Amino acid sequence: MAVRITGKIITTLLLFLTTSIPLSAQKSKDAEELGKALEYFTSAKYHEALLIFQRLDKEYKLNERFKAYIGLCYYHDWDYVAAAEYLESVMPKIEVFAPHERSIYYYTTAESKFNLKRYKEAIPYYEKTLTVCYEREKGDIYYRLGLCNMFLQSWKPAYDQYMNAEKIYSQYKQEEDVQGRLAQIKRMAAACWANYEAILPKDSLSKTSDKTTNKDNKTTQLKNISTIINSLISTMLLPTTTLDSVKDIIKKEEKIKLEK
Repeated sequence: MAVRITGKIITTLLLFLTTSIPLSAQKSKDAEELGKALEYFTSAKYHEALLIFQRLDKEYKLNERFKAYIGLCYYHDWDYVAAAEYLESVMPKIEVFAPHERSIYYYTTAESKFNLKRYKEAIPYYEKTLTVCYEREKGDIYYRLGLCNMFLQSWKPAYDQYMNAEKIYSQYKQEEDVQGRLAQIKRMAAACWANYEAILPKDSLSKTSDKTTNKDNKTTQLKNISTIINSLISTMLLPTTTLDSVKDIIKKEEKIKLEK
């Protein structure tokens, strides 16, 4: 989308702003700035987009979709507190958005909470993501849910989520990066199961032992979960994803409107 915007497009852009101020030279310039911010956003220049969005939001009080974009910008700027605050502020009003667009906002909120080590708060947003994301994306989300529960020392839920993740990843096991993730999941699931068994009453162990008889004997060496957590530090997913691609959403949702 070119930065140069025709009069018709400028008018459309201004409809996104909540104030109804008559069109003027300044408003025309600001509409052009909004177009520039969207261009930065779709080019992954999130900091540059954020600076423009912030100014326009202060001036006009941008609508919920643009506030969600601001939240995504903060996330990519590693300001997880601001990202979570912005995204949570618009949650009640994004239910009308397309399912996969909502999945991006849910997932980014969850990731922000995760990176702030607010694992209990992250879980509901990961669960919301599961209801609207693509099938292939569910492996990453189940994996994150496994991590959240593991860090909360909820061993059985963590184990269950790792098993869910394994089912999804196994469909793509020929891919090199997936093979590594599957190996990691198996180690962590084994560790979580071992910790779960450790807190079970002794008379319950015989009922669950059949689930672990086929597991590698290394399971017994993984009862100290800190060993697994420490090994994760170098392999944890960094906040690089917002599921499929937020660029596609801008192209589908905003660019169409801008070109009408």
